[in-house]
Amino acid sequence: MNALVSDNGFVRPSEETAGDVVIIRPGIAGNLILGAVAAFISWGLYGAFSNFVVWGASSGMGTGEISVSISSIAGAVLVGIGGARWLTNEVDKKLLRTAATAAAASKASFDDSQRIAVASPAQAFNIAKKMYLE
Repeated sequence: MNALVSDNGFVRPSEETAGDVVIIRPGIAGNLILGAVAAFISWGLYGAFSNFVVWGASSGMGTGEISVSISSIAGAVLVGIGGARWLTNEVDKKLLRTAATAAAASKASFDDSQRIAVASPAQAFNIAKKMYLE
């Protein structure tokens, strides 16, 4: 879902470098893993098995049959999407910060500044990197 709502699409995990700065782009695999972990944590906190005793004995109220509700599944999916989106935003922020630094250290170019203004964070990073290397 995160790949569909962001402008990154379904990219492979990769590294971007500009001088001494290395930016790790987790891609679709990283988003899937982080989303699954976030969804599992949400499900563990608020889902059907949140009161399940893993170790030891429990008796009394709350030990009836366990069921899974639509709200626990929906909550887990929502948290998973939010976790993946958070990761994407952090990577994009680092790409844009590095692009701004590279562009500021480069020779001014009106055309490149216009391209950066409408580019995705990864595209802005590549444009600024090219400006810096020229």
